[in-house]
Amino acid sequence: MPSDQPQPPLLLDTTVLTYLTDPRNRHAEWDEIVRGRTLVLSFVTVGEILHATMTTGWSAARIADVEARLRAYPVIPGTIGVSRKYAELRRWYWKQIGENDLWIAACALAQTERVELATADGDYALIAERFPLGVVGP
Repeated sequence: MPSDQPQPPLLLDTTVLTYLTDPRNRHAEWDEIVRGRTLVLSFVTVGEILHATMTTGWSAARIADVEARLRAYPVIPGTIGVSRKYAELRRWYWKQIGENDLWIAACALAQTERVELATADGDYALIAERFPLGVVGP
């Protein structure tokens, strides 16, 4: 892509977010992929991260710190448009792809402007075969 053309926002799936932010699980190969991109999250990733903090017994202060860091990202909310796209994806991939992955893909696909999805999960490639989902990975 020419350097004078802005790249579309990059929706981080939950695993990629942890690769970029958890110092115990850093994956430096993602640094170049995300450099200069607007990084966004889906409401699903926010929920998955908060669920992980709550089920592992983190203190309220530590959970509040995670929430503050999550607020630094724009979040694609659950909307009627996202729900419609989720329903379409679920029709095609029910029992093949996890529910949360379908919701994350729906968040990307429901946007009026192109949003690419950063993932290490091969399930999204299956969706990209049928839908205009831009999948980015190392």
